[in-house]
Amino acid sequence: MPPEADEFLHVVKKEFAKSFDVKEPFISKWLKHHNDSKGKWMRARLALVSGGLLGLSSQTYIKWAVVCELIHSASLLHDDICDEDSMRRGKKSLWKEFGIPAALCTGDYLIAESFSKLTEIEKGWHQNILLKLLSCSVKEIIFGQSLDVSMDHLSLNREQYRKIAIEKTAPFIALPIMGMFHCKELTEDECLAVKEISNELGFAYQYLNDVENIIGAEQEAASDFFKGHPNFMVIRILEKLSINEKKNIINKPEKLHDFITRSNFIESKDEIVCILKNAMKNTHRLPKIIQPVIQSLKDEIIKRLSLI
Repeated sequence: MPPEADEFLHVVKKEFAKSFDVKEPFISKWLKHHNDSKGKWMRARLALVSGGLLGLSSQTYIKWAVVCELIHSASLLHDDICDEDSMRRGKKSLWKEFGIPAALCTGDYLIAESFSKLTEIEKGWHQNILLKLLSCSVKEIIFGQSLDVSMDHLSLNREQYRKIAIEKTAPFIALPIMGMFHCKELTEDECLAVKEISNELGFAYQYLNDVENIIGAEQEAASDFFKGHPNFMVIRILEKLSINEKKNIINKPEKLHDFITRSNFIESKDEIVCILKNAMKNTHRLPKIIQPVIQSLKDEIIKRLSLI
């Protein structure tokens, strides 16, 4: 990613830490547990690099970077509850350590804090633009999550899964960049291109997460299937089985492992590469200065794919 992604990252981390410094003792303890699991700051870096390259006020894109990280942190807490994930970045998830009410309260606090941070942006019209975008994006993510927890994971087809994956994941890729595009008042087609590219990248990211779930990367192997959550690789495996084989797996979920082969992983990796190629088809519609940012996201997925 271009160097602008890291120029003010230390400032973002300081601002982010301030949001985690609260006097209420229980929230403080829960926030500390959650923040001990360090992420990659990808969303913050996307906001910083987009705002920097487009020549926006550093005050705007630094605050926006913090907002994007806060809302993403909140989503992780709520997502772990919905998915019953006991691990987050190699350690116990918050709900598993302190209970569901603690994780809900902490996630709600982070959502409130993200909107509060928007009020610190000095340019009022930037505030208005980003407030609307954040609100719409949060709604979109919630709609995707509601589909995820409501639909039968055994009867999902590819298109239904794709819709869930895009609504859950794509907004977190589009949000940091789109906010800066709106503040720069770029064209409608350039903003639409960001959304379309983010949809494909979001699908690829979610598919990659599903493959990593099957092998148990920092999590219980195949926990999606055992807990009744959608997993695209599982969908691909099930669609090739006979009715009797499916019934056997439904009655004895542990039997799924008998039908997972190396070819499943090869096919999934090839599909993810194709999804990434589709994403890159639209990069020519973006400002040239932003195109390397999109390439860096593709490279990150390819790098993780190589480890499988």
